[in-house]
Amino acid sequence: MLDEHTWCEIEAELQSRDVPIAVMACERLHAAALIEDAPRLLELLKHPNFFVREAAAWPLAELLGPQVIAELLAAYQRGFDEGLDNDGFTAALLEIPELHAETRAALTNLIPRAEGSIKAHALWLLEFCD
Repeated sequence: MLDEHTWCEIEAELQSRDVPIAVMACERLHAAALIEDAPRLLELLKHPNFFVREAAAWPLAELLGPQVIAELLAAYQRGFDEGLDNDGFTAALLEIPELHAETRAALTNLIPRAEGSIKAHALWLLEFCD
């Protein structure tokens, strides 16, 4: 689990206008985050900065995947709402079916309860499930 100092440092660096610093912070977060960091990662998915949201998406996709699919899809849609192409976020989402066999069941459970773009994204991601 990341300590408070490291969290604060990474969060600040993720928002840096210096692109190499922000990218290195993203890589640090991806490499160091553990399942115990999930609550903090989920908070980052709500961050106003798209890069911060995308940085949180990768470890969440790998560590918890289907368990946080609704939260990931909501953050994903926010990127589109802000006019972003979401390429990095798309790549993170596509990792979920590859890493987690239970993705199909999670999406099948989510789809009847989801609406609008979230439902559309869930149906799209379902196409990548075995």
